[in-house]
Amino acid sequence: MNELKLTSFLGIEFGSSKEISKEKLLSREGAIFDEENSSEDVLFFDGLKFGGRKTSYIFLLFVNNKFTKSSVVITPKLDAFAIDLYKEIKIEINSKYYETEDDFEIFEEPYYENDGYTETGIRVGKISFSSYWKFTDQNGGKDDFIAMRITEDMQIIINYEDGDLSYEMVDKKSKENSEDY
Repeated sequence: MNELKLTSFLGIEFGSSKEISKEKLLSREGAIFDEENSSEDVLFFDGLKFGGRKTSYIFLLFVNNKFTKSSVVITPKLDAFAIDLYKEIKIEINSKYYETEDDFEIFEEPYYENDGYTETGIRVGKISFSSYWKFTDQNGGKDDFIAMRITEDMQIIINYEDGDLSYEMVDKKSKENSEDY
């Protein structure tokens, strides 16, 4: 587990430029660049598949023209399919990288496991499903992560994140925000 590295997302190496990242995603079957929702540091794409599944959209985040983080959004056909689909994707990520122990199913009162109201509990924010995979940087840098969760809208979001570049992004945002004071 410790020797595993997370270096890319859908063939795009972390640190790649916006131009290279856009070109690589557009070379995938069905990919459409969403110019309207994209901005200087965020590129949105429609029509892509992830793990063989149709996505609602995928976006890539950049800091200083370096690919830093991706988010995949999958909307199940029915809310009732969200939990099973989440668990399927988790098994696939576990088999590709390693079986995570950072797997959480949290139920707050009045909800409890197998009560028949799990989807309702998720929608009202009283039940959460999330999993995390950490990839330790052997060179003393920040750790990389994959994170997955079910949102209150019953969407499944999967993030791939480069630790060093994410820290650079936070640092850049902090400096930009401090200029306002």
